[in-house]
Amino acid sequence: MASPSNASEPESPDEYDDPEVEEEEDFVDTRFDALLFWDRNRQAILIAGGIILLALVAFGIYEYNQGRLTAAAGAALAQAVTEDDYRAVMSTYPGTIAAGNASLLLAGKLRAEHNYDDAIQVLQTFLANYPTHPLASAADLSIGETLEAQGRVDDAMLKYQEVAAKYPDSYSAPIALMDQANILQYQGKIDDARRIFENFVAQFPDSVFAGQAMAEMHLLRPTPGAAAEPTPETNPENLPTLTNPQPPAAGGPPAPTP
Repeated sequence: MASPSNASEPESPDEYDDPEVEEEEDFVDTRFDALLFWDRNRQAILIAGGIILLALVAFGIYEYNQGRLTAAAGAALAQAVTEDDYRAVMSTYPGTIAAGNASLLLAGKLRAEHNYDDAIQVLQTFLANYPTHPLASAADLSIGETLEAQGRVDDAMLKYQEVAAKYPDSYSAPIALMDQANILQYQGKIDDARRIFENFVAQFPDSVFAGQAMAEMHLLRPTPGAAAEPTPETNPENLPTLTNPQPPAAGGPPAPTP
């Protein structure tokens, strides 16, 4: 028979089960050991760090070279005067903003010299090479103006319509509308021209050309042959008026008034 004293003795540590002690042991076991992690992954960390450092250095060199290239292209464009100068900027610094600007300046010079086909070709090449250039809409508009200067009015009209639809938020859109209205006036399509001016004022009320468009709209006369409202004559005393007064004959007395 077991002694009563044995029943009251505490259990051995191996048999003692305390949840708090187990949680503390788990916490100690799962604690992150930075030194151990470094020892195990030292080589991978060094390789990754080296790659990142090389990428940063390469990016810095690229940005530095791009800055120098942009500055050199801008300086070359500032000194360009002749067609050969503009072409040199385009070929020496391709892809830069200055090269795109040189294309536009060259096209303008060619158009001023009536080399319309060459000017259009330069502009089309510009748009193909620099579709996102800040002056892409201006180049497209310049094609229309070159076509108009060449006498290809219908083609210019189509180009102006394309520019207004393709670049609705650009500064070229209102100019394209004004050019359309001017062509319509030249063709005698007064009602259509007036409609363009009305749309212009409604669509671009804050444009610098809004005042000009409104003035042109008011100056346009109705189409010949349209019925005009008669203007009533003011004759408060109901006095007789002469409908078709005849001028007096040369050297004779004035015509009698009935």
